[in-house]
Amino acid sequence: MPVAGVSGEPATASGASAQVLPWRLLRLLNLFRMVVGGLVVVIYFSDTGTRQLGGEVPQLFLWTGIAYFCFSAFSTFTVRAQRPALFLQIYTQLVTDIVAVTLLMHASGGTSSGLGGLLFIAIGVNSVILSRRMGIAFAAFATLAMLGEQTFIVLYGPPSTANYIQTGIIGSILFVAALAGHALGHRLRESEALAERRGIDLENLAQLNAHIIRRMRTGIVVVDEENRVRLANDSALSDFGATRTDTLRLDVLSPRLQQELENWRNDNYRRGPSVLSADGRPLIPHFARLTPGRGAGALIFLEDATQMAEQVGQMKLAALGRLTGSIAHEVRNPLAAISHANQLLAESPRLEADEQRLTEIISEHALRMERMVETILQLSRRDTSRAEELELMRWLEDFVNEFRERRQLDETSLTVRNMIDDDVRVRVDPAHLHQILWNLCENSLRHGQSQSEGTATHIEIKVLRTGKPDRIELDILDRGPGVPAEIAEHIFEPFYTSSPRGTGLGLFIARELCECNHARLSYEPRAGGGSCFRILFNTPEGWFS
Repeated sequence: MPVAGVSGEPATASGASAQVLPWRLLRLLNLFRMVVGGLVVVIYFSDTGTRQLGGEVPQLFLWTGIAYFCFSAFSTFTVRAQRPALFLQIYTQLVTDIVAVTLLMHASGGTSSGLGGLLFIAIGVNSVILSRRMGIAFAAFATLAMLGEQTFIVLYGPPSTANYIQTGIIGSILFVAALAGHALGHRLRESEALAERRGIDLENLAQLNAHIIRRMRTGIVVVDEENRVRLANDSALSDFGATRTDTLRLDVLSPRLQQELENWRNDNYRRGPSVLSADGRPLIPHFARLTPGRGAGALIFLEDATQMAEQVGQMKLAALGRLTGSIAHEVRNPLAAISHANQLLAESPRLEADEQRLTEIISEHALRMERMVETILQLSRRDTSRAEELELMRWLEDFVNEFRERRQLDETSLTVRNMIDDDVRVRVDPAHLHQILWNLCENSLRHGQSQSEGTATHIEIKVLRTGKPDRIELDILDRGPGVPAEIAEHIFEPFYTSSPRGTGLGLFIARELCECNHARLSYEPRAGGGSCFRILFNTPEGWFS
């Protein structure tokens, strides 16, 4: 959902809204003119005796009223079409108002008829739209028109009907109306501009809130009192495999979630991971009432229990890393002293065979402790990543040759296959990648023994591309017995091992180093038997050093 910017949509909306008030005022003025023109015609035909209005020149009074009504009717269409331009219509209509009212005054005996008051409305309302100078100019033009009409009466009519004092008073009031209308228009425009800005700010805030809610990783569902889903963000829809076009009820979205909602409404809810997503992830629902009342609508938050467990695990591992790092330094010195003393003891010629065996056991376990200490120190130094771009196939060939030589393997025991035609380049720390693959290959040699033949299985490293063009996948495959399903989810936990000689840190460190290089390590059972450890490069789940 786009959020309006400062110079984009709001400026356009404000400009459009600034034209609404003037056209609305013109429509009201046209309605007023039509009423005045119609009343003039009605008064002419209904007052057949001594005429109070239009008595001096009745025909001029009638035809002016008809022309004024027809002009107002025609202006109704031009104002609705907003053609021609706004100010051209204002000027034309104001001139028409002044001329028509002046003629009606002349036909009714001059300013004493009281028809000059009609100009107050025309001048005052139009001054709301016009500038101060133009409002005063039209007030002056109306005053001059009335003075001219009085002068015409002095020259061609009975002198007793001329009244310059009343004309001057009406003219003064017209100037006051023009200034008051302009001041009122200025305040209205300021208020409208402020309301428009506040409206845009509120709309932007609403759009921003909607955008944030949609992008939140926590699922959010809003239901009414009848359990109809009124709002659901992308995370909640993804959790239950629904689409935004669905007309949803909560029992269709998740029957289990509706049951938990009813338990909560009946004060029988126990917080915990009680709802499963479409892909089997446990979700923890949290409920909040939108309005007071047991059966009112509810706001539901859905937290991923897996992510919470991972966050707790990461916090524990961070604390464990700091602790084990300090312990490793403290253990190394006494361990070195034990190893040195054991070597001296083993060189003694007075030791019996049984005693010599004991020194061998001490040496063996001291070496195991030394390896564990070194592994823990590597874990505490995992943030020293120096990523660089590697030609993956050339680097893998060098690694395979080194591993064969160090482990005394033949060429068929460890092979590399490139399933991608073009050159493969990945950005990774070479030292980290070397340690990751070494741990995984050692793991395959140690645990990938064929149960039927008792020999090491063939290890295959395969390079392929996933659905996205920039995602490179590296698989380490073997045909051993595989990892039992009941322990597969624990193999990446620290100090978890099924071997009495293992430290339980190899796979854990391999996964941590993958995340350090913006990659992801996972395990999958291989079709037909065996194991597949998969490294997916360039993933968003890792972190940069």
